[in-house]
Amino acid sequence: MNSLLAAFPGFGSTELLLILLSFVFLGVVIGSVVDIISNRNLNDLAKIIWIIIIVCAPVLGTLVYLYYSRNRPYSVK
Repeated sequence: MNSLLAAFPGFGSTELLLILLSFVFLGVVIGSVVDIISNRNLNDLAKIIWIIIIVCAPVLGTLVYLYYSRNRPYSVK
C-alpha cells in the first residue's frame, strides 16, 4: 500500500478513500438510472421525472428512488 501512496504525491489514505467512495456512489447512481430505464412498471413520464430528479439532486434523488422502488409492491402482468 505504501508503494501505491508513493506513486501519487500528495495523496493520502483519506483522499484515496474519498475517490473510492465517489466511484461507488457513481456506480449506484448509474445503476439507479439503468433500473429506471428498464423498469416496466413505470410509464415514460415517470421515468423521465425520476431521471431528472436523480440528475438534479444525485444524493437525495438516488436515496429516495431506491427507498421508493424497493418498498413499492409490483403487480404481475
